[in-house]
Amino acid sequence: MEQSVARMTDRQAQPPESLATEANQWAIRLTDDPDDQTLRQEFSAWHARSPAHAEAWTTALRIWSLTGAIGPELLPTSARQSPPATRPDKTRHRIIRPITAIPVTAALCCAAWLLFPTLRIAMLADYTTSTGQNRTVTLADGSSITLGGKSAIAVSYTATRRNVTLLTGEAFFQIRHDTTRPFRVSAGELRARDIGTRFDIRMDRAEIRLGVQDGKVGMSLSGTNAPPELLMQAGDEVQVDRQTGKITQNTVAPDAVGSWRSGTLMVENETIGRVIDTLSRYYPGFIVRYDSALNTRHVGGLYDLNNIPAALQAVVLPAGDHVREIAGHILLITPAKTPAGH
Repeated sequence: MEQSVARMTDRQAQPPESLATEANQWAIRLTDDPDDQTLRQEFSAWHARSPAHAEAWTTALRIWSLTGAIGPELLPTSARQSPPATRPDKTRHRIIRPITAIPVTAALCCAAWLLFPTLRIAMLADYTTSTGQNRTVTLADGSSITLGGKSAIAVSYTATRRNVTLLTGEAFFQIRHDTTRPFRVSAGELRARDIGTRFDIRMDRAEIRLGVQDGKVGMSLSGTNAPPELLMQAGDEVQVDRQTGKITQNTVAPDAVGSWRSGTLMVENETIGRVIDTLSRYYPGFIVRYDSALNTRHVGGLYDLNNIPAALQAVVLPAGDHVREIAGHILLITPAKTPAGH
């Protein structure tokens, strides 16, 4: 049995978000290999673990059914073995109508939840990029900002200040220093004050990262109990955990900061999870991973952002995992199978 599936079926007391993710992963796997009886047995064990597991699967099926990509092969074993008894026509009509409406309601709620951040960013952003696109913007003062794939910024210039907000993704800043008009960048809880420099900021839901390629940057955090401003120089990097507020300081090669602008991602002792997050902004589809432990392993190297399947394979290869592309829109990371007798 694959180690990742074992972990999937052995977890206890998971939050709904985790179960929803696993349910969707099972849908992909069962669709991709519907005749694998071992896989079906493992899924049945997962499905039977608790009512919450069964409910997560039911919700996933409701949404997937709207895509037309699922069939009877995705139904739980218990549901296929015990079909509902036939009811008189009137009773059946009264029951079917609300059940038919549930997938539509669930899909609409899911769509709204997924689209709200996108709509909010679209309303606030002055400059954006799509998946896989880099874009350089020259501002009125001669400063330039290069946005990475799937990124957005808002710009606010006045006679006395220059403010930029990174709304999502990653941006590399090359600032023309002006003591009379400070240049400040906000990215979630992080604040960066330019002191004549080139620096990079990346932000996602879990972490904000600031790296300095050249010059100096004053880094601080918002909030009343925030620590004093930290002065950063070339090669300095700061990571901020958005959940705990923990600040981690590292030293990297200055050339690695913003390396993605040339189409090559240079990584030094980075977690696989963070590298995958970056690659996902350059892939026009979904990257699915089953092994959560994979996220915390560290890797280093050069990865081609123009060939994401090959780059992803290079990232997970040291862990013994493999990448398979499905329909040109899904990259599936699967662990190497344990040899027989182990």
